[in-house]
Amino acid sequence: MKKLNNILKAVVVIGIALAFVVPGAAMLENKPIAIEKSTNYPTPKISGMNPGWIEQASGFWEPSRGISYMHAVDENVVWAAAYDGYNPTGPCQEFTKTTNGGDLWEADEIFEAPDDGLLAMIFGLDENTAWVPIHSGDPQGIWKTSDGGSTWVHQDTADFNGPGAFPNIVHFWNENDGWCQGDPVDGYYEMYTTTDGGDTWTRVPEENIPEPLSGEMGTVGYYDVVGDTVWFGTQSGGRVFKSTDKGLHWTVADTPLPSGAYVDVRFKDENNGLAMDKNFQEAVLAETSDGGETWTLISQTGMCYGADFDYVPGTDNMYVSTGVGSPYRGVSYSIDGGHSWTDWTEMLGIQLFATTWVEGVIGWAGSFNTDEETGGMYKYTPEEEEPELAIGSITGGKGIKAEIKNNGFADATNVVYDITISGGLIIIPKTDSGDLGTITPGESKEVTMSPIGIGLGIITPIPQITVTAECTEGSSAEKSANARIILFFVQIK
Repeated sequence: MKKLNNILKAVVVIGIALAFVVPGAAMLENKPIAIEKSTNYPTPKISGMNPGWIEQASGFWEPSRGISYMHAVDENVVWAAAYDGYNPTGPCQEFTKTTNGGDLWEADEIFEAPDDGLLAMIFGLDENTAWVPIHSGDPQGIWKTSDGGSTWVHQDTADFNGPGAFPNIVHFWNENDGWCQGDPVDGYYEMYTTTDGGDTWTRVPEENIPEPLSGEMGTVGYYDVVGDTVWFGTQSGGRVFKSTDKGLHWTVADTPLPSGAYVDVRFKDENNGLAMDKNFQEAVLAETSDGGETWTLISQTGMCYGADFDYVPGTDNMYVSTGVGSPYRGVSYSIDGGHSWTDWTEMLGIQLFATTWVEGVIGWAGSFNTDEETGGMYKYTPEEEEPELAIGSITGGKGIKAEIKNNGFADATNVVYDITISGGLIIIPKTDSGDLGTITPGESKEVTMSPIGIGLGIITPIPQITVTAECTEGSSAEKSANARIILFFVQIK
């Protein structure tokens, strides 16, 4: 019965995760051609960066290997778990790794794993040390490599052998301190902690964990960590669990995501993060600013894809999403914490599932390979980091207010602005100027013009308000709006 239950969950998890993904011969024949990095690519410059996606070979010897999970240790070392694109619910114990940023990916198989097992995810500590949870096989559990993936050891004190057992997640803070999580067993979530690298795992006591809801489970790889704080999302519960002591004690919070949501989480710091319902079409998002105690739905604009997402470390508020289900295929980014999203247009139509990012706005997204030397990975590297000034909203009232933003990935220094009123029956056209100093990436600053005093603008020519800004680095922006002006009151049309 245990094996049957695990197979059923594996079918559900992978079936939903890979919905609409049928990478058979037809997919391979129509595989999108990789876009090589080029400063001449005929799309607009994106948020201060030229398009920088290149295709890399994931190294798998079998065709149509997809990437189910990725973990970047740094800009050079990345580990990724595979699945069989021809048989997504079938067993697969393969992984791939790069130690040079993806110039060479070397794929291998965990020969010590059970033949019927699947990799839930993969966590790499460095280029030699990694752990994987393996589910649906006999046995299940946590495996570790200390020699770069050549050999793996089953750490069997993390049991995962009772009715309903299903390992989902493993994470390590250093070579000794770790935590792993599985579905509820004996009425509470099966979680373990270790202080010796996983040689000995100790189950987290039932009294330390909130009770699961009826039918609630964890999901493979759906978690995030900042410092000693760890969060994981659930399926069929719409909840987020949180521990502030490396997995020993837990609280739980509801999210407003749809009933039955598969909830994944990404945090930029201990307070601010996003929760996503991974529905593999257009994502539904919620945000928190109190570490996950409360969540609010986001009414985002643009396309946030629902296959996978990640926070880009070192940025003010940048997240990246990937899409795999037709027609929701591609990759998009947000620099305002998930409220507005922009497609990387050169990646539209490419099936992309797992993604991982490191500082410097460097990231990878997994796709399907054709053979050992062709395809399976895409890497983004920015060719330049610049500020990009933009004028946001212009509002009226008793005076004029305008928002000046930096949508780029470098500081805009010595920012100066002008607000000018022209046209209409203005007795004296008015201009206000000012110096805003530095605007950091993702930051916005408000500028104001005091009440007009004397003016009339209810007949033609209609008064126009123009806001301009520029900085030392050469970025500039301008925006105009028509208005009606009566004395000191301004109405933006």
